[in-house]
Amino acid sequence: MKNIFKTLAVGMLAIMAIACTNEEGPNKPVNSNQLATPEFNCNVIENTVTVSWAAVEGAAYYEISLNNETTKTDKLVHRFEDLKYDTVYTIALQAISAIAENSSEKVTREVTIGARKVPAYREWCPQNGAAANAISDNGRWVVGCFDRQSMIIDLNTDELTMIENFDCIDVADDGTIVGSTYEDSMMGEAALYINGKSIKLDLSELTTSDMSSFSAVTPDGEYAIGWWWEYDESSYYSSLYGYIVPFAYDVIKDRITVLPVGENVYPLSGVSPYGVSPDRHIVGCEQSDAMMAVYWEDEYTPFTYPVFEYDSNYVPTLTFGDTQVRMTTSGNYLYGVAKTYPEGAGEVQQPACYNVETGELTTFAGACAIGSVSAMTNDGIVFLNNVPLGYETAYVSHINDSETLTPIVDWLIDNNDIDLYNYMNVEENAYVIIGASADGRTLVGLGYTDMGQITIVIDLDGEAMPEI
Repeated sequence: MKNIFKTLAVGMLAIMAIACTNEEGPNKPVNSNQLATPEFNCNVIENTVTVSWAAVEGAAYYEISLNNETTKTDKLVHRFEDLKYDTVYTIALQAISAIAENSSEKVTREVTIGARKVPAYREWCPQNGAAANAISDNGRWVVGCFDRQSMIIDLNTDELTMIENFDCIDVADDGTIVGSTYEDSMMGEAALYINGKSIKLDLSELTTSDMSSFSAVTPDGEYAIGWWWEYDESSYYSSLYGYIVPFAYDVIKDRITVLPVGENVYPLSGVSPYGVSPDRHIVGCEQSDAMMAVYWEDEYTPFTYPVFEYDSNYVPTLTFGDTQVRMTTSGNYLYGVAKTYPEGAGEVQQPACYNVETGELTTFAGACAIGSVSAMTNDGIVFLNNVPLGYETAYVSHINDSETLTPIVDWLIDNNDIDLYNYMNVEENAYVIIGASADGRTLVGLGYTDMGQITIVIDLDGEAMPEI
């Protein structure tokens, strides 16, 4: 009996010994050959993170990752650049051994890229003279062009990129650009510019024209509007529109739709679309005996005139809009000029904006009596120029107080503590605001200097400029 118990005891000890050698989990013995876990420091400057660490004895190289995107390096410092502002990143570092199982533990740390601090005022002056046409709704991108060369500015980094043989007309929130390319035609053909490549729109099933362009794009980059020049006077579209034909393009569906004509009083010589809202309302301009804004509810509904009054002889007495007519980013307002036609006095022009929802037309007089509304925000702030075209003193007003016009220099100081002339290089009374981001906090304008035309960006939430 004693031998039986002795045998059982020996067996139990053997089983326990086997269990210990096969044990897994947190009690697993540490690999004595495993590399030491590296320690690292992070230095954050704006949207750049510099990571540095001490050498780990026995490491063949190191693997460092940012949000799981891994890079191999044999150096002791690594820099991550052009990161997104207002974003938390996870950085991980591991020392790698020539024998994989001897690699160190991976150590991680979170770093935060804070809100970007930008100057309240910035200027760009490309040597070829390219100047701004538009700013994206999210306030990140500014595009412009001159003489078949274009620029795109990334306001997150202030980087300016030049584009040859392309006219940049408008830009979406993701940086998708619409305009025209000159690669295959001296006249320019409607095209998108995406990821460094121009993609020409194929209009061959609708026209033989080699002259066309996009005019605007929705913030999501999925819908664009444009026009083509119709050479063939006998064509179907020429009979409807004359020599300029408007169209819409659904980028996702790759579908072109010719915008339907509305009931018009005078024979048309052309209709161009100029603006499109996020929900795909479209504003444009009819060119005929008078120049008037036209408005499409969608790509299938004939256009209407927001404002058009005429007498019994079909002579216009009040019109709104011309080739400068535009739409706020929300689509709530149309803006540009209104014209009255006093008998025997030609036409009288006033800056004006139109509330699409209420049908109310607001005009501005005073210092801008013959000027135009050059830009407008969704919340009713109106930027005016006191001449129809060109550079003159810019003024600011509000849709609810159209009789008060404030020079933009005074408005910026009083409302945003920005002293424009403290830093501005443009000549006195030689600038105009041409666009605003959807939140109205980033403004883009044009100015004139001894060097020529420049692009101006005013960030109302930017840092105050130093005294000089």
